[in-house]
Amino acid sequence: MKIRFFKSVDMDSNVKATIHISGRLGFNSNAQKKLNIDNSKFIKIGFGEDFEKDKILYFVITNEEDEETFSIAKAGEYFYANTKGLFDSIGIDYEHQKVIYDITEVIFDEEKYYKLKPRIRERKKDDLE
Repeated sequence: MKIRFFKSVDMDSNVKATIHISGRLGFNSNAQKKLNIDNSKFIKIGFGEDFEKDKILYFVITNEEDEETFSIAKAGEYFYANTKGLFDSIGIDYEHQKVIYDITEVIFDEEKYYKLKPRIRERKKDDLE
């Protein structure tokens, strides 16, 4: 029997985004590398039919700005999108809940998208200050 081992570098387990208390969607360094994010790019965010149940969002990174895109900006070493209005409009309570999204690649109709699967917990007192 021959055993094939998984390569940990091929796993997306550390590719994440977090909603900051300001409403910005911030990307960790692994997401920045995997998604090739820089401040000349834009993000389009959408949701599927089951959003009310699963709270999963989907996005693409694009080079073109249009009415559906959010600009990507840089603060220090990190990149973010100013998504406060979006999260307010869909009722995500990022001020009282810490929302961390695991990012995975998905294919729909032969197009590549990224899935934002949330992990939600109440913010600690220290998070609110």
